This record gives sequence, C-alpha cells and structure tokens, in this order.
Amino acid sequence: MYASFIIISFLLLIPVGVYLYFYLLRMADFWELKFNAKKVKMAAALIAILAVMCSVNLFGFGALVVLHMFAAALCMEILNIIFAALHKHKIIKIDLWNKIFYCGAVPVIITALILGYGYFNMGNVIETDYTIHTEKPVPEHGYKIALVADLHFGTTMNEEKLKKYCNEIESTKPDLVVLCGDIVDERTTRVQMENAAKILGSIKSTYGTFYVYGNHDKSTYTSKPNFNEKQLKNQLVSNGIHVFEDEVYNVNHNLTIIGRKDKGFSPGIKRKTSEELLKNADTHNFLLLLDHQPSELQQNSAAGIDLQLSGHTHGGQIWPIGLISHKLGFNQISYGYKNIGKYQIIVTSGMGGWGYPIRTGHHSEYVIVNVKK
Repeated sequence: MYASFIIISFLLLIPVGVYLYFYLLRMADFWELKFNAKKVKMAAALIAILAVMCSVNLFGFGALVVLHMFAAALCMEILNIIFAALHKHKIIKIDLWNKIFYCGAVPVIITALILGYGYFNMGNVIETDYTIHTEKPVPEHGYKIALVADLHFGTTMNEEKLKKYCNEIESTKPDLVVLCGDIVDERTTRVQMENAAKILGSIKSTYGTFYVYGNHDKSTYTSKPNFNEKQLKNQLVSNGIHVFEDEVYNVNHNLTIIGRKDKGFSPGIKRKTSEELLKNADTHNFLLLLDHQPSELQQNSAAGIDLQLSGHTHGGQIWPIGLISHKLGFNQISYGYKNIGKYQIIVTSGMGGWGYPIRTGHHSEYVIVNVKK
C-alpha cells in the first residue's frame, strides 16, 4: 500500500518537476547564466528531479516547500497573463513587472514568508474560551472544562513548553481536564511519551483528567512503533489519567462523561453507537461526550448528548486543506462551535501539529469551556 502511495505521488508530481525545470531555465536566462547552456540545462533538470524526489512523501517537509513554491509560481503566471493582456491593449506598462516576474525570486520569498509565519504560529499556543449554557441541573457555578487535543508531542513542543502551558491551564482552576486524542504519535519516542503523560497528569483539577485515543496515539501508521498500546495506557493510568474507550463514567450526581473509541480509518474498527453507550446512563445528567473525531453529529444529537468535545482536524493545519476537506465532507465541522438544538459541539484546532512544525491554517490552542446553567 505504501509503495502504491509513493508511485501515485511521484506521478502527480511529474508536472511540478517539468514546470520547475522551465522555471529555472527562465531564471537562468534573466540572470544571464549563459556561460555553458548545456550545463545550465543539466543543473536545472537535476534540481527539478531532486525537488520531485524530496516531495514524494506528500506529508513531508520537502513537499510542503516545493508545493508552496509551485502554488506561488502559478499565481505569478496568472498575474503575468493578465498584465500581458493589459499591456497589449496599452492600458499599462510592464517593464518593472517583467523584471519582477522573470527574476524568479518572488515565489521563493513568498514561500519563505509563509513557512516562517507558519513556524511561529505553530509554536504560539493561545487560550481559547467558550461559554455554553444548559438546562440540565449543573451547580450554580457551573463547570470549567480544560480541553487539550492533537498535541503530537515531540513534533512541535518540548517538555519545558508543555509544562508552561499546563501551568497556564491549571491557573484557570478547571473542574476537569479532557485530552481528546493524538497527544502522541508515530514519531514520539517512548521517553517523550512518558514525559508527556507525567506532565499532563500533573495538572490539578477538581475531578481529574480524562483521555480518549486519537487515530495516531497507538502508532497505527508505522510498522516500527516506539511504544505499544499497553505501555501507553500504563503510563497514562500511572499518572492518574482516566483512559476511556466506549465507556461511561459518572463524575458526580449530575455530570456523566462518555469516552468514545476512536472512529479510525479502517473498516475493521467497530465501536458502540452513542445510543448503545447511553442505555445505562442517567440522561438527566449533563452528558459530556469525548470523541477524537467530530463525526456522527446527528446521531449524538438524537441520543441526547449535551456537549461534545473533539479535535482531529487541526483546524486545517496547512491552508487551504481545512476549507477543501470541509467542502468535500471529510469533516462535519472543521473548527469552533456548532449546535443542533440543545446538542452542542466544540472542535479545537489542537495544541500542536502532525508531520512538521508548520501551521498556516489556524492557530495552536488549548480550550477552556465554561458550562453555565
């Protein structure tokens, strides 16, 4: 399957390589690199081939750079066509534009600025607050819930920074902390996993910390995981974190947590429906659903769920992936708040990111949800 993915990626990238070859020749011509035309062509071809080879893994940093440059260059091509048409009708002069276009530097500069911003944006974790209301019999002061998801520990954050953000979360005095999946992934080392569990488990709250798995936590997408599921769960539990997979837990006499098994992407994965999980639950309680992926919203609404907290989407980590995935129906909600009657859902963009430390689609965050009567 992996080999097929690489072959398909390579075939899709061939037009990018061909364009890059002619783009480099045009740059060489502008900068008058004509000392040896044959060597210039060979160098352009070699660079184009290397760029394609570095981009075969579409989830790698090389592909991120090359595809951003390709997109920026195509935008320049479109502008050049427009300006050329305007010049042909003697509406504008394009001497300066020709120099800007043919020098080839603009796509490089644009790519550097976008990825530089993306690197800063990924590491700048902010607090996002929501206040929701319920008719259920919650305490007068309500509940304060701290939500962390998609940390992907090790990709974008070290222990020192995680401690800093966990101290910020603790300073809000949450009633409970919920971890909605992908706290670690395939690249997280065992030591990093253990440190992440220890730091997250140290957050003080009234009722404790609750965890549901994401699609990356169990290192599903690698044949050589750094730790197994049992080691991960043992580490979480030993640090006082409650781990749920299709389970119902009564926090007190008016708050019930439903922790879902991750939906995953394999047809072999089976999990209970929300209706099945609620058969033995007191539906007079405030029902808090934790599910890594924001899916099955209509079913959850019909089952009587009051609030669902999810992650997974990263808010569209790299623009415009979030817009495209939402339009194509991959996610019913990509980011933020939505309600269906009395059922409410909040999807976080996550505290980190997967694959590379770049985020251009949304900010990094932890979420504080205030539930009020």
